[in-house]
Amino acid sequence: MTKTRVLTLIFLSLIGLLSCRKTPERIGSDLQPSNSLISVAFNDEHSVESSTFKVPSLSTKMLGYTFLGNNNDPVFGILNCDFFTQFSLTTESQTWGDNAVADSVVLNLVYNGYYGDTTEYMTVRAYEILEDMYVDSTYRSNMVLECDEYELANHIFSPRPHTIIDTTLDRGMLRIPINPALGTKFIENEAELASNTKFKEFFKGLRVICDITNAEAAICFFNMNHSYTYLRVYYHNDIDTLHYDFQVSSSDVRYNHYYHDFNAAANTITFNDTVDNEKLYVQGVAGTRAWIKFPNLQEWAKSLNDKVIINEAKLVLTGAVTDTAEYAPPAKLVAAGAKFDTDTLYAILPDQYVGSEYFGGTYDASTETVFFRITEYVQNVIKNGSYATECNGLLIYVDQGSYTPRRWAFHGPQSTEEDKRVRLEIVYSLIKD
Repeated sequence: MTKTRVLTLIFLSLIGLLSCRKTPERIGSDLQPSNSLISVAFNDEHSVESSTFKVPSLSTKMLGYTFLGNNNDPVFGILNCDFFTQFSLTTESQTWGDNAVADSVVLNLVYNGYYGDTTEYMTVRAYEILEDMYVDSTYRSNMVLECDEYELANHIFSPRPHTIIDTTLDRGMLRIPINPALGTKFIENEAELASNTKFKEFFKGLRVICDITNAEAAICFFNMNHSYTYLRVYYHNDIDTLHYDFQVSSSDVRYNHYYHDFNAAANTITFNDTVDNEKLYVQGVAGTRAWIKFPNLQEWAKSLNDKVIINEAKLVLTGAVTDTAEYAPPAKLVAAGAKFDTDTLYAILPDQYVGSEYFGGTYDASTETVFFRITEYVQNVIKNGSYATECNGLLIYVDQGSYTPRRWAFHGPQSTEEDKRVRLEIVYSLIKD
């Protein structure tokens, strides 16, 4: 009897556990009989409005790494990235010794990755910044500080992010020769190196930029806080041959500057156009965002003549470009409520608070799709019209777009491939009032 009771208790416990498991994908589906669940897909050109917008700018101050390079992407056109950065003394002060002479100067940058074609050569240049940079100021991707016209570097290179130059590193380095005149300037103004504060007032920093060309080339990522990233002055005095490093500390201001020329794309990208949208485009580094709206949702719900309960609503995006190793799509996209048709202001969707696994946004390489589960958002639109009375459709953009150049194009509502058009898949129930 005891054994029988134990087995019975285990059996009942298992039933209880299984009955408590709910599928979060279909909210409210367990409240209605299965024959009351109805599926529908809004995927025709009359049910979807969309457009691609340019991103005016993003905050790029003190990012994890800096971008440098030039890439002529056949789908998105030219992307050019450069950066502005301060430097700090690596000692409390610096003295050069008697009769010191600058022999050479080098800017050493530690690679953190790349995007594009690393077989193409690029020309990098460096200029001295003439404006002060402040820790409490905002620096955005479209801001350009005044710099001296005198060229401190003109160096041709092809990226070698995996070529180990120093056996103590697990990654490559880019060494940019700097005009020794900068070292001479430091030596001749030794009093300005008496403290880090005085040094930053004397030397504002460097702008490092690549020439804009039609070459496909690459965008390189550099770790500015790595100990092997430095501005090094090689010099000799009456006693010895030495070198001194200026490094980018965690308190030094730096920011990325991005430039886009979408007109260089092989096929024209239409912006701010809700009529002709065969493809929609999203790109990081202050590139592009897509806007999507379903204007007929309320009318559709009213036409059913009953109260509509949304069990599940999924926005499905299907890739429209052939991805290669050079142009990997973004790992994750974001969907947010658009406060205006053409602006970048947004509101977090209620479905996002459920969790990232539920909400979606992750690129699926096997199907070349991205989905967003927006069940509560759609229910609110049906009930209240424009969600929260301030949102007008959805903005789709690259997650952490300030510091990733990855991009993706997906089929829009006017795509010639009807089965791949952007669509909203809805599972709903009808309840009599």
